[in-house]
Amino acid sequence: MGLHGLKGYIKVKSFLENPKDLFNYDKYFINKINFSSLLLKFNKKSVFICELVGVNSIEEAKKFINKDIFIYKSSLPKTDKNEIYLNDLISFNVELESGLYLGELVKFYDFGGGPVIGVKQGHKEKMLPFSDNFIINIDQDLRVITLSSNIKTLIN
Repeated sequence: MGLHGLKGYIKVKSFLENPKDLFNYDKYFINKINFSSLLLKFNKKSVFICELVGVNSIEEAKKFINKDIFIYKSSLPKTDKNEIYLNDLISFNVELESGLYLGELVKFYDFGGGPVIGVKQGHKEKMLPFSDNFIINIDQDLRVITLSSNIKTLIN
C-alpha cells in the first residue's frame, strides 16, 4: 500500500481471485487497528485508491503504508467438506507419495504462474509448485499434504 493525494487516501493492491471482492467485508485490520469499512474511491489500472474511514490526513495514512490488510476468518464463506482455505494448510507436513518427508508448509507464493508453496525443513526453505498435477492427497485430520514423487526432479 502507498499514499494517494492529500486527503489520506491509500493505494491498495488486491490479491483476491476477484480483486473487487476486497470491498465485500465488514471489518478490516491494519496494524491491529480496526476499520469498519474500506471505501473504493477509484482505481488506476490494478491498484485501488481507497479511503479508510476515520483516516483524514497524509500523516495518519502514513501508518498504513506497505502493510497487509486482514479480515476476520468468520467473514469468509463456509467451506464444503472437501474444501479448505490455503491459509489453513500452513504448518501441514509435506511429503512425497514415496513417504519422503520434505518439511513443513510455511508460506504460499503466487508469482503469476499458479500457487507455489514454501516448504521448510531445518533452516532451508524449498519452493514447490502447488497444483493438481502434483497434489496426491491433503489429509486434514493428519495435517499432511502428499505430493507426487514426480516433483522430486524439481527439488534436486
